[in-house]
Formats: sequence, structure tokens, C-alpha cells
Amino acid sequence: MSGGTVQPVERRRTRTPAQPDQPFRLTLLGGWELQAGGEAVAMSSSGQRLLALLALRGRTQRDYAAGILWPESDDQNALANLRTTLWRVRQRARGAVISTQHEIQLAPLVSLDIDGLVAAGRYLLEDGSGDSPADCAEIGRALAGHEPLLPGWYDDWVLTERERLQQLQVHALEVAAERLVQSRHLASALEIAQAATQVEPFRETAHCAVVKVLLQQANPAQAVRHYRRYERLLDRELGIRPSDHLRDLVRPVLSTT
Repeated sequence: MSGGTVQPVERRRTRTPAQPDQPFRLTLLGGWELQAGGEAVAMSSSGQRLLALLALRGRTQRDYAAGILWPESDDQNALANLRTTLWRVRQRARGAVISTQHEIQLAPLVSLDIDGLVAAGRYLLEDGSGDSPADCAEIGRALAGHEPLLPGWYDDWVLTERERLQQLQVHALEVAAERLVQSRHLASALEIAQAATQVEPFRETAHCAVVKVLLQQANPAQAVRHYRRYERLLDRELGIRPSDHLRDLVRPVLSTT
């Protein structure tokens, strides 16, 4: 069996097993935890990974899930591992997984914390243009507060999903910052733009957003300092320079600072 390292989750109370047909809350942002009736449910590492996979990928073919979770096992052994893991999950969290001969999925009674991140991100990108600046800032702050997906897990499928969620998060924050700039709510715009750089420290468009807000605030010295920090980060970590676009933003004020 192979896969990413699962960090232990600190639990105040453990219910073993959960009662059937009660709501579950599955947390993946900042660490893995399953709760039933407000109490944490203990789960093996393979059970954690199975529930996380179903939360992120939705309804999944059994053979696909087995291959993803046990990539170094042959098909027969991987499916056997899946059957054993499903049995153990049912003992701990009865009713949390729906399975058929060919497919498995989370039951509707399992709520997911990642749904809040996805909903907020998509709302800002697709539906939030008519919101007031205060509402835009509030949604942006809530979005910025989400922690990374399953830190300490290094499975390829987790890394892919973590990147996907981070891209949604940072893009939505950039959009929120731009709307706040347009409405001249510059303090909130700066807060949201800076949050985007925390989510994706190497993403240049996020740093461009910060520089633009600082220039709009008539803070050229701060804009240059931010640019210089980003320039040093890229040189130290990646051996590259900022793009011409970002350099052009600060070039007019470089001689005045």
C-alpha cells in the first residue's frame, strides 16, 4: 500500500461507532476530521483517504478508487483493500458511504467544509458583481480564511485537488480586490489582495493587485517595497524575475522612492 502521509487529527471526544442515519460533517481544510452529532469519529488512515477521495471526486467507479488509493497494488489486491476499507468505514460511520456493485459515493447526509470554499469562490467569479462593496469584502474575507486542503498529504490526487482549490480561491480574491478598487474601497481591496498573495505566494497577478491598490492609495514607497520583496522571493526560490507588466507598474515611481 502506498500514499501520502496522513497527519493525526487531535480529537476531544471519540464516538465509536457513529449511529446510523445521522448527519456527518467531513472537514478537509486544515486537516482531516469526521464528526457525527458533534463528536469526532475515529477512522483508519485508509478510511480517511477513501472518504477524502469521494468528497473531492464525487461518485467514483470502484476500480478507479482502488487504483488511486493503492497504486502499487495489482487490480485484485487493490479491490480487496477497497472492500476491507469500506467494511471498516461502515463500522465507524454507518450510512456515510453509498455503494453499488460498481460505484461508491458519499451519502447526502455528509456535509463538506470544502463546499463553502467552492460556493464563495464561484459566487465572486460568476454572480457577485452586483453586490455592495461591504458584501464583496465580507465574502472575500471569508474566502481568504479557508485553510489549505489536507496539509501534510502528498498523494498525487490530493496535490491536484489542492492546486485546483487554491487557484479558485486566489482568482476569486483577485476579482473581489478589483471590484473593491473600482468602488474606491481601497483599504478592503488591499486586505483582500494581500490575502491572495498568502494563498499563492508566487502568483504574479496577486502581487500586481497589491501594487495597484498601493499606487491607488498614493503609497508609492510601499508599492516599491512590495515589488522588491516579490522580486527577491522569485530570485531566491525560482531564479526568475517579475514580468515586464509588473515592472512597468512600479517603474514610474522607482525614481521617486
